Order: sequence, then C-alpha cells, then structure tokens
Amino acid sequence: MGEAAALIAAFTWSATSVAITRLTVSVTPVALSALRLAIASLALPFLLVASGEASDLGEAPANAIVAMVGSGILAYAVGDTMYFAALKRMGMQQTFTITMALFILLTVAGGIVLLGEEFTWQQGAGAVLVAAGITLIVVPRQEALADPGMAATPPRTARAIAAGYALIVLVGVFWAAATLWLADGRDEMGSIAASALRTPAGAVGMLAFGLVTAPRDLVRPLQRRGTAAGITAVALASTLFGSLLYVYAVGEAGPGKTSILNACAPLLALPLSVFVLKERLKAVVVVGTVLCVAGIILVVA
Repeated sequence: MGEAAALIAAFTWSATSVAITRLTVSVTPVALSALRLAIASLALPFLLVASGEASDLGEAPANAIVAMVGSGILAYAVGDTMYFAALKRMGMQQTFTITMALFILLTVAGGIVLLGEEFTWQQGAGAVLVAAGITLIVVPRQEALADPGMAATPPRTARAIAAGYALIVLVGVFWAAATLWLADGRDEMGSIAASALRTPAGAVGMLAFGLVTAPRDLVRPLQRRGTAAGITAVALASTLFGSLLYVYAVGEAGPGKTSILNACAPLLALPLSVFVLKERLKAVVVVGTVLCVAGIILVVA
C-alpha cells in the first residue's frame, strides 16, 4: 500500500502542477498559496477526528510540535509560494523537473551530512547524472533567449531568466530543509496529526503576509467562481490528499522507496505540460528528464 500511495502522490502533484500553472495567470503566487493552504486547513480537523490521531497532538513533545510547525512554514508558506512564482516565470517542464531533482538530491545529501546516513558510490554517480540532466533542461531556455525567432516563453530577458532559476534553486533548498526537519522531529506523530500542524502553520503565515502586503489579491480569486473552484481543487487534491499520501508512503514503504517512486513525477509532468498547457517539448528536455530520474534512482537506491 505504501508504494501505491507514493505513485498516486507523484501523479497528483504532476496533475495539480498543471492546474497551478494555469491559475498563476490570474492569481498571484502569494494569494494562491495562502488560499489553498487555508482551504486544506479547514478540512484537516474532520480528518484528524475521524482518524483517531487527535490524541497524538496532546502527547507530542514540544520539539516535535516546533518541528511540524517550522517544517510546514518552510515547505508550504515559503517553498510552495516560490514554486508557484517559478511556474509562472519558467513554465512547467523546467520548473517541475529541476525542483524535484534538486529537492531529492539535497534531501539525500542533508541526510548524509546532518542525520549520519551512509554515503555510497551510487549517490555520487546519481549526482553526476542529475547535474547532466539539469544542464540539458536549462539549455533550451538559453537557446530561446539567443534566438529571437523561437516561440516566446516568458521571461525573455537574461535577468528575468536568472531570477527564475534562482527561485527554482531556492524551492529545492526550502523543500529539502523542511523534509529533513520533518524526518528528524516528527517523533511518533501520525501523518494526519503532523499535517494538522504543518498545513495551518503555513496558512497562517501566508494569510498574514498576504493581508499585510496585498489584501485585495486574496479576495479577487474568490469572486470568480471558476478560479475559486480551481484553487479549492488544488487545495484538496495536492495540499491535502497528495501530502497525506506522501507522509503515509514514507511511513509504510520507507523514504528510499518513496523517493524512487516520486522520481516518476517529472515523467508524468512532461506529457501533461505538452498536451494540456501546450508547452513546446524538445528532445533535450526529454533526455535531461530521463537522466534526472535515473540519477535520483541511483541516489536513493
């Protein structure tokens, strides 16, 4: 069951990234992040009571609660908001593939350095493959900048592209940091109990930031029925369902198998980006994605 949960989570994140890419056209990253976290948080108390894990919150030590809240802010409030901004700037093919590769590599590296996990030759070889894959994925973007006749995919300027890649790198860093904090501090807390702390923490942080910086941006999406429905679907499918499946998979199948199965996510995202978002697919992007997935498998095998 754990393996199946990991695969479903990978597909869920791929599919919802398509919806998120479309939503970023009319909704700011801050508003999108705040609203989908708030909606998911409203559903969590019902799941918590139904699951019988409510007692886990009362029995959890203070350091575990701090770890859940802190990892939720890093992953959801900071990392996901930057991810949405990167999707809007760079498109789904490059953003999704590179962030997934960096996230898993940095998580494994952090486990070795911070948590004392063993380093093997497969991890070194995997890092080389991932670096090669990311290089191939980045090349088409640089060619598009150099060739004015190529189909425009914003951003067009070198500075804007550099900012987009900086966002992508930061997403990987924050997601990895959040995962390591989660793994180190979760204690015996159940997956739903952990999510009941992580998701509302991110929601409070993003809602507070949005209310201070641009309160009208939080209201506008809710005034459009289609947009509000889209945000609700993303909140329930990705933020609630997908995240719970991932945490469950880590507990049942182990982090190694779960990471391997989640490495399939970029391969699922590519056809979705082409057929749904009509993004242009280049052969080097396909090769780069396959190299990234192969490298990730070596790293976590």
